[in-house]
Amino acid sequence: MTAPPPPMPAHWHCYRWTGERRTYDDESARRPPHLVVHDIPAQEWKQIAAASLAFMASDVPPLEVPHWLLRPARMIKATFEAPDKASAWYRDQVSELSPSFLTDHDRDSFRQGEWFAAADDRLRWGVDVVGGWYLRGAGFASVQVVACSPNRIRPTIPCPMR
Repeated sequence: MTAPPPPMPAHWHCYRWTGERRTYDDESARRPPHLVVHDIPAQEWKQIAAASLAFMASDVPPLEVPHWLLRPARMIKATFEAPDKASAWYRDQVSELSPSFLTDHDRDSFRQGEWFAAADDRLRWGVDVVGGWYLRGAGFASVQVVACSPNRIRPTIPCPMR
């Protein structure tokens, strides 16, 4: 007997960050103060996140994608209930950033088409979509669509909108 598929998320929160590579490479503000390797109750997640002011104040992408959900709701750029709407937002963000990508390989429209197809597929399965690119100069861009309520990797992290 096979297990039922995990529940689909109620919605997806969208995040975008563009900044200096050295800021992105500094992991101190990208991780909550405690390493958690198993599911814990929602209240414990809130306590862990609150214990690190640097983590909560930072808009740099966290090391673990679902940890976006621990941060304040003001960091959310958009929220969608339908996976196709979340995928369209992702596509729009990447397309807007594309002229600034460092390499011709990343600016290639065929390659981007593959990313967008993969994003569509992942979102239809109820999982996160993550993209990160080096930009001309010393920049880095991250575009992330994070499943919420529940997230498949961290189902007990509470929604930042509640």
